[in-house]
Amino acid sequence: MTRPGWTCTIGYDNDQPVGYAYGAPLPPGTAWWRGLLTDVPTDMVTETGTRTYALSELMVRTPWRRTGTARRLHDAHLAPRPERRATLLVDQTHPKVHALYATWGWQTLGDLRPRLPDALLFHAMLLNLPPRRP
Repeated sequence: MTRPGWTCTIGYDNDQPVGYAYGAPLPPGTAWWRGLLTDVPTDMVTETGTRTYALSELMVRTPWRRTGTARRLHDAHLAPRPERRATLLVDQTHPKVHALYATWGWQTLGDLRPRLPDALLFHAMLLNLPPRRP
């Protein structure tokens, strides 16, 4: 919450919170891409502070799962973003989540294991965001 540009979207069904999404832009020199195990061109992972938005979390409460709520939260959260693209990490032990994001237009950049003790293996994914209209 203290990262510059951090935003959060909360979805409601009447007075009931149903889920949320949050993230922030990747700053220059970010550690986000450290641990990338797939060779990619350097310019793919060199951040400017305004190019890539990191979607850190998307959560939907159980009663609202499989209702389209996750997609609506996802779209509402990313719609106002001025960045050219978004990124997220999907735990590789959750292939259904990975496949779901792929149906939403996300593409796998490669495998990533954060440089932390006992870190999980993730799919690093990218989504091109539509240009914002003035």
